[in-house]
Amino acid sequence: MNVKNLVLGIGIFVVYLLMLNYGIEAFYPSPQYNDFCTPGSEFERSPVKPYPVSGDPNCTFSSKLREQEQQCYAQEGQPIYEYNERGCALAVRECDLCNKEYNDARQAHAKVVFIIALIAGIITLLLGFLVLSMEPVGSALMASGVGAIFYGSVRNWENLSDIWRFLLLLLSLVLLIWIALRLNSQKKKSWQFWKK
Repeated sequence: MNVKNLVLGIGIFVVYLLMLNYGIEAFYPSPQYNDFCTPGSEFERSPVKPYPVSGDPNCTFSSKLREQEQQCYAQEGQPIYEYNERGCALAVRECDLCNKEYNDARQAHAKVVFIIALIAGIITLLLGFLVLSMEPVGSALMASGVGAIFYGSVRNWENLSDIWRFLLLLLSLVLLIWIALRLNSQKKKSWQFWKK
């Protein structure tokens, strides 16, 4: 492989991954934090005084308030307090769940991106295998397919259990080994043909 083919192959690989990323974002945009949470809104609804530490001389500790906080945290929310005139938290006025809703939307989005990237990666990998004789296009498409599978996996990695991570990596490894064996057996056959 000469330098021009190497540069073209790297260019195809990089542009393919950028195109995949921006194509997904163009037609299936990522959830935006501001669509779920209004930055600073919790400070507009409540004074900026922190929750008083138990034992503070100005405020008394309330087990009811602690229970309300724990219920809110159990729902993965952020408590919004109701304060008295001294700035002591009296009760949890609201449990703000915007962060949970945003994270749920991000996880759902990552799963779809994973499926899209996996399908695109496998198709591109197989297409690269079919046109491998046309250098640098074949090898660059194969690298792009592997890159797309990697990209999709990284975007969704935190949502996968260890079993799914293992199965995904096993499937990828088997596919790559199969392609490598097919490529090398074809080269070996053509080498033996020329030796005769």
